[in-house]
Amino acid sequence: MPLHLYLSPHLDDAVLSCGGLIARQTRRGDEVIVLTLCAGSAPDRLSAFARFQHERWLAGASDTDVVALRRREDEAACAQLGARALHLPLRDCIYRQDAEGRWLYTEEAALLGPPHPADDPTAWQATLEPWLERLQPDFVYAPLAVGNHVDHQLTRQVADRWVEAGRPILFYEDFPYSEAVTALWHSLNRHLEWSWARRIWRLQSEDVEAKVTALACYRSQIAVLFPNDGLRSRVLAQLARTGAPDWAEALWQPLPTPSATLRFPP
Repeated sequence: MPLHLYLSPHLDDAVLSCGGLIARQTRRGDEVIVLTLCAGSAPDRLSAFARFQHERWLAGASDTDVVALRRREDEAACAQLGARALHLPLRDCIYRQDAEGRWLYTEEAALLGPPHPADDPTAWQATLEPWLERLQPDFVYAPLAVGNHVDHQLTRQVADRWVEAGRPILFYEDFPYSEAVTALWHSLNRHLEWSWARRIWRLQSEDVEAKVTALACYRSQIAVLFPNDGLRSRVLAQLARTGAPDWAEALWQPLPTPSATLRFPP
């Protein structure tokens, strides 16, 4: 059976975007690994912005190792889908500093802007390459960076380099950012010389329910991402928009040259 490797910038992104497809793949016996890049421990000293984010995620709780909590949430979510969770030591952007110890991202607007010059995608690529060599996946999935979160952009930059080197990569629509269609089209037009092939995977009700159940494991993130108990309704609405009249999730394959070969999973 094939091995599917999902690159997830944070401890929730792959399940948010592809949880139904992951459930479909594992249900038929395929092996799925969700590899989260930014799963490294937080530094002992936090910026005011990072402390603010922790307060949002913990909803008033204190004395908690937030990253350890989020790793456990991700392991539980992946287990619900029948997938395996692996975590890399890169730090979330809210924890990163430059060589002089200055925080790289100190406000919400900075998270959705260009990556800081101190953030080098080459270092991310060097961290990822040994895992690809070790795991030898049949299919690799990366975020389109819809919404422009800097960690998604850096993951996308690594994936783009692989595409240009001839490695086939499939890209997923980052949910919930992909609720904004204009943001999706912006991400597809990062390389104006590329064309794209889009394919949707129709989901059974058990795939949809598995995704919703898995997402509920991310308790630290739910209230921030889906206020007012909007998780289920928004997930179902997005799946319906993608596959109308059915539920579906979509993947995109870049065609950087006219001779590029299509290879979607079955």
